[in-house]
Amino acid sequence: MNTKSFVGKLNQITKALFSMTPAQREKVHQSIQALDAELTDELIQPLFDVSSQCPHCHSRHLKKWGKSGAIQRYRCKDCQKTFNNKTNTPLAKLHKCHLWEEYARCMVLKLTLREAADICGINLKTAFLWRHRFLMAQAGKNQDKLSGIIEVDEFFLARSEKGSKTLAHQKKPRKRGGNLDKRTKEGQVAVLLSIDRSNHMINAILSADTRAEIAAHLTENITENSVLCSDGSWSYVEIAKQKNCDHKRLINNQVRVIDKVYHIQTVNGAIAHFINGAIAHFKGWVNGKMKGVATKYLSNYLAWFKESHAKLDKQQILVAAYG
Repeated sequence: MNTKSFVGKLNQITKALFSMTPAQREKVHQSIQALDAELTDELIQPLFDVSSQCPHCHSRHLKKWGKSGAIQRYRCKDCQKTFNNKTNTPLAKLHKCHLWEEYARCMVLKLTLREAADICGINLKTAFLWRHRFLMAQAGKNQDKLSGIIEVDEFFLARSEKGSKTLAHQKKPRKRGGNLDKRTKEGQVAVLLSIDRSNHMINAILSADTRAEIAAHLTENITENSVLCSDGSWSYVEIAKQKNCDHKRLINNQVRVIDKVYHIQTVNGAIAHFINGAIAHFKGWVNGKMKGVATKYLSNYLAWFKESHAKLDKQQILVAAYG
């Protein structure tokens, strides 16, 4: 269809809409929403078909059980419960599914809650619920395997109870913009971040920042015979030996780069010409764009950062949210 023909058709549709009664226009609006919901379901349905099972008892003995709008429902022959392809997933019981793809686009752009709510025309609380529903399925999953030259480091964020009506941790008030005591690490949360040169990434929130805890999160996710680049911490020495990895220790203010290849600047962004380092990027994002995040949601934001680092598109975010 050429441009002139398209404009003519669009004008005809516009005139037809103006000639309708409010009730008729509302019916058209509902039909368009149903179509958008059907298109979203076309993305989810293939995932369900690959491993279709009852979300309640995990039986594979299913039969179709009518439709709710355009969404196919099923009934389990064993437990007799009915469900659809989103039951017991982060997308379950979320309304306005015709807006999910648009909201996923907002997440790809890493917009704030208010920006996403304005674009999608939804309530601010709905925007908050969708954000964490979409991220919760991936939070804490370190499925990437790191190989080749692997950089690892820890960083610290201030413990935050943003949004909480009661404080779980009583602490002395700190002046806004003040610095934390880096020696005692009091009031801080430790985060482990590791990345290889192929942009595979793992992250973990550390409760105690001990050698054993670091090993538990890192050892199973790195490939043997790789090159592990870390700071001067002795926590990584045993990990390198266990995985038969060549270990490059880069001690702050002494050694920054070894053989012009081995460094940890991709992961911590300490040198000026490596300002796109992952840790510097994450800190700038949560403390700048997001104006701080509550510690209890930190794993969700790490999952979001990891997904955006992998440059996922809006459809992949919906797939990830499906679980």
